[in-house]
Amino acid sequence: MKRFDLLTCCVCAAVLMSCDPESGRDSVPVPLDTPSGLTAEATENSILFSWDPVQDAKCYAYVLNDAEDEVFTNETSVTVADLQPETSYTFRVKAVSGDLSVWADSEWASTTVVTSEQPVPPFQLTVSDVTFHSANFKVIPLDENMTYFCNVILKDQFEQFASTDELVTQQIETIKEVAAANAMTFEAYCRTFELLNSGTNDFASTTLDADSEYVEFVFGLDYSGVATSDVVYEEFRTLEEPKVTPSDMTFEFEVTDITDISAKLAVRPSADDESYYCFFVNKENLDYLGEEYVINACLADLNDHISSSDYATVIDELCHKGDYVMPYGELEPDTEYVGFAFGVGQQGLKAAASTRLFVSDPFITNSPGGGDDPIRIEVINFGIERTEIKFIPSPEVDSYRCELVKLSDFGADKTDEEILAADMDNLWNDYADYYVMLLLYEEYTLTRINPLEPDTDYIAYAYGLSGSEFVATTPLCKKILRTPSAESSASASVRALLRGVR
Repeated sequence: MKRFDLLTCCVCAAVLMSCDPESGRDSVPVPLDTPSGLTAEATENSILFSWDPVQDAKCYAYVLNDAEDEVFTNETSVTVADLQPETSYTFRVKAVSGDLSVWADSEWASTTVVTSEQPVPPFQLTVSDVTFHSANFKVIPLDENMTYFCNVILKDQFEQFASTDELVTQQIETIKEVAAANAMTFEAYCRTFELLNSGTNDFASTTLDADSEYVEFVFGLDYSGVATSDVVYEEFRTLEEPKVTPSDMTFEFEVTDITDISAKLAVRPSADDESYYCFFVNKENLDYLGEEYVINACLADLNDHISSSDYATVIDELCHKGDYVMPYGELEPDTEYVGFAFGVGQQGLKAAASTRLFVSDPFITNSPGGGDDPIRIEVINFGIERTEIKFIPSPEVDSYRCELVKLSDFGADKTDEEILAADMDNLWNDYADYYVMLLLYEEYTLTRINPLEPDTDYIAYAYGLSGSEFVATTPLCKKILRTPSAESSASASVRALLRGVR
């Protein structure tokens, strides 16, 4: 009996020792507790999973859905991002043992959660037509009746705000401060300067810096100064500023149709796809002022036009590509001139020279002309798109009338006397005693920029007409013309180059 009792005690002791986790390396590992308190907080594209800490756990392993690889963390929470809205996700987590001879990994704890619906933003904001200095924006509000404020700032400035709420606060406070400085209420200031908008609108910023990152933003704002929506914003980058590229383009010239007041300059550039500017210059001015001065005077004229329009429009109107014939009719008699041309390219918002100045051989205009007609008609340019006709009265003509119309307006086979009488009848019927407003007293260049009809005969005519009584004082002076084509234009500052140095 005593021997049996002793054996039984030994067996029981051995069993008890095998159940004690502190008993040694030959004992069976005990599983760690399964993580408890597993919760999930979902947004439209992320989920925050949290659980209670497990005693004796070295770390935790988790798996999302059916991922093969476990992810380990020392924390008791993890955020899974970049998820799809309105989608179900299953998350499993377990406690991981640091000594498998003592503790085994725990069982998995799991939960399933659905991400929330993606919120509809209060605005659709799009950025388009980005250049080196401008961009267009379109704002479409979810609520057509909501007033809103939009602005564009540098991305560096945008990122200085800790949150978009801070940005909104700063924008509102700035408006309030400026309104107060102008002794105006917030509403009065916003209405006066149209700071708030409603409905769908297109906006443009035209004074941006080149090659810079910007943020366009919009948020709901009422006339009491209270924000009524979250901020919606879009980032964009402006393009690099254009820089004029030096060109190898050269020019050949031919001056034709020289009179005492006019000439035509035929320009043949070596490149057909590059823009250039051409004109005439008094040879004396060129010698005295120099080629650089002439180029700068022309560029100043171009850039003055660009400042009230845009580069592409002005270059298209005032410069040329390929072969071109430029007529001009404001020259001085018995004066030496040269024609010139130089390449033009874009430098930022302005025009700049891409070549040096090229000049034609000098030529001298004829001595003053006249003829037998009391009013001289000099056709400078006659084309479908542009027409220039100069009328030069002789000293005995005090006042005169001139016009350009289709020859068919007077009917076929009309004599000069019949044309003059018909024009005076039309003039009196249209203006009566106010006809004097149409009279001219000095040289006049008639310019038509409205297109003329192609392959059509026109009549340019003039006659002396008294300003004190409605009678003609000269016979009819006329020229019959049929539409060719050309164009010419120059500013007063450039035309000054045609006058000799005094």
